[in-house]
Amino acid sequence: MKLFSIFSQAVRRQPVAIIALVLLLFFLAMELSQQVEYAQGFDTYFSKEHKEYKQYKLFTKDFGTSIASAYVFVKGDDVVNYETFEYMLKLGDVLSTIDGVGEIKSPAHSIVNRLGYLPQDEKTLESYAYKLAQFYIPKRSFALMEIEITASQDKYNVIAKEIERKLQLVPKPTGVVVEATGNPLVRYQVNQAISGSMKSMGMAAVLLMVVILGLVFRGVVSQKRFLMLPLVISVFTAVMAYGLMPVLGIPLTEVTNAFFPVLIGLSIEYAAQFQSRFEEEMRKGRSAFDAAEKAIFSVGTALSLAMITTVIGFLSMVFSGVPSLSWFGFLSAIGLIIAYLLSLTFLPAVLVLLSGRVGEVKEKKAKNLETFARGVARRSNLVLILTVVLVTAGFYGYSNVGIQTDFYKYIPQDLPAIRKMNELKSLVGSQDRVILVMETDGVDMDTIEKFDAMCRYVASSEPQVTDYSNIATLLSMYGMPKNDYQLENVLDRLPDVQKKKYVSGGELAAYFTVAPMDWLEFKDLYERVKEEINFYGLGQGYYLTGDVVLKMFVADLIINGQNKMTLASYALVFLLLLFVYRSFSKAVVPLLPITTVIAVVGGVMYLLGINRTLVSASLNSLTIGLGIDFSIHIMERYLEERRMGMSPEDAVAITVSNTGRAIITSGLTMAGGFAAMMVSPFPIMRDFGFVSVISIIFSLIAALTVVPAFLVFIESLRAKRMQQQ
Repeated sequence: MKLFSIFSQAVRRQPVAIIALVLLLFFLAMELSQQVEYAQGFDTYFSKEHKEYKQYKLFTKDFGTSIASAYVFVKGDDVVNYETFEYMLKLGDVLSTIDGVGEIKSPAHSIVNRLGYLPQDEKTLESYAYKLAQFYIPKRSFALMEIEITASQDKYNVIAKEIERKLQLVPKPTGVVVEATGNPLVRYQVNQAISGSMKSMGMAAVLLMVVILGLVFRGVVSQKRFLMLPLVISVFTAVMAYGLMPVLGIPLTEVTNAFFPVLIGLSIEYAAQFQSRFEEEMRKGRSAFDAAEKAIFSVGTALSLAMITTVIGFLSMVFSGVPSLSWFGFLSAIGLIIAYLLSLTFLPAVLVLLSGRVGEVKEKKAKNLETFARGVARRSNLVLILTVVLVTAGFYGYSNVGIQTDFYKYIPQDLPAIRKMNELKSLVGSQDRVILVMETDGVDMDTIEKFDAMCRYVASSEPQVTDYSNIATLLSMYGMPKNDYQLENVLDRLPDVQKKKYVSGGELAAYFTVAPMDWLEFKDLYERVKEEINFYGLGQGYYLTGDVVLKMFVADLIINGQNKMTLASYALVFLLLLFVYRSFSKAVVPLLPITTVIAVVGGVMYLLGINRTLVSASLNSLTIGLGIDFSIHIMERYLEERRMGMSPEDAVAITVSNTGRAIITSGLTMAGGFAAMMVSPFPIMRDFGFVSVISIIFSLIAALTVVPAFLVFIESLRAKRMQQQ
């Protein structure tokens, strides 16, 4: 190919210039990496065109709330007393000065809103507290303050810092402990965890690569000073890709932070394949320049196909419809292209400059691999039968793998804000709310009464709806108006932050609190609530929104996204292989072991109880993109040996004993990159890293068994046909 000629000529004529250019780009990337921004939450899960997400954003715009709350825990031996309630009022006044903070609720605020003052008599205070705000006092030693957040999500970090700071400003009663949690504080702590996670995963990946290269690649490299060169290539690749993030406008999220260890593991494959062939040519007595040129042309096609198919696997994540997955796939694809270019330019340039003359080196035969390969070739029918059995059993498990849509389960469970959120749930139960937004001709008493009646009907019809509130709920706290004139007067007196929660122009909002349930149960409830609203026939139009509604649609994204990504990966890779080889059988061969692996890994996930998540939904396309590399390298070398006149069995033996060592190194280092995710504090990353390692190991085994077995099986069929003719 002309491209390989360009690479080899550049390495022969300008090796120093290539090295200098790469070093310059590396240091530039390190500087750019300081400008990387962070993002998380629904904005990273839904595209801007997603219907339900647009409704969610419309609600936050119209009603001036982000449907998020921060919470303050007030703990003590007995918090139902005048001194503690007075403290909550003072704390509320201080917190309300924070930009982006709306209404503040607490048992003390509920009493003042009804009476206009805080009773000093302890019995009167206690009576009103349990009558008006029982929810905010789940037990005498615990009171809850709820802080509604009206700012957009990009302000959450600032708000979280301010809440924590202002909690220290108001003197607390003796024996009272105050703690904060809620969405803004969770997001703030998650951002800090993301940065730490990437650093820990990166360090773990590098350490694993050192160990794996030292154990496996040592048998390939004759000059031990070059043993870690593939790791140098992978680190350069990961840093360069990271430096491109601010240029491309890609933020660091709980999903994209995984690309760093992944690229470290994946990039080594290309470098290891090239360096392995370079060493093989050097052992034949070639000069360093000639060995590099021969290696570029020999492995260039396989590396190119492997790179393109892997890039297809990553780019297929665009079909998921999830921005964070699309960013992860796009960034990883760019990183692989960088690794490919470095492996065929920078690596050979370093090798030809530093190799010099090499003395006689005895070629190390991989006897165990050769014996194994001949066994596979002779028992190809048995290998294929076992493959069919594994695929059948695996697909049963694959179809029954569960789905995790609770975002709080995706993030570190030991974060202080998360521990407090779990404590809150254990005390007061679910705070999942379905928000109904309905258009009306105008807000008058007749409309409000009918709207409240409909909400009451929905709540009474559905046992899983535990509570509800709307504008009528708020009005009843100030004395329900008798007519439109009184309504107008009451609405004028209501604080804007309270009123806007329920009324926006001609729209009314109602909040239904629902019991904890999985996404399938909630999907049934969601559909039933829509049917009941339609049956009641009030309003010109409506929509349902809220965090729990979006979580349900995340499950749809996981299922539909996985199917789209898988089909796109299969189709694009098959068409590419068909175009390159002009042979249906050669296009199918690399896909056979991958199909086996997808089924087997699904079965393993089912047996171990590992659920699908937004990240692991990409596993099939990643398996196709990553695992097919091994199959292509095996098939390419096999076809090369067959063209040289080797028998099918000898071709398999030579392929596995030579190329097999390189792909075992590649597979183990690739697995090491994903295994580094298992040190992440994010459960979503740990599970993904674990199943990815299993996928890679099975892909490696399948490439060394299923591919040779199928190639020999095809050859035997052709031989029988020729004999019959």
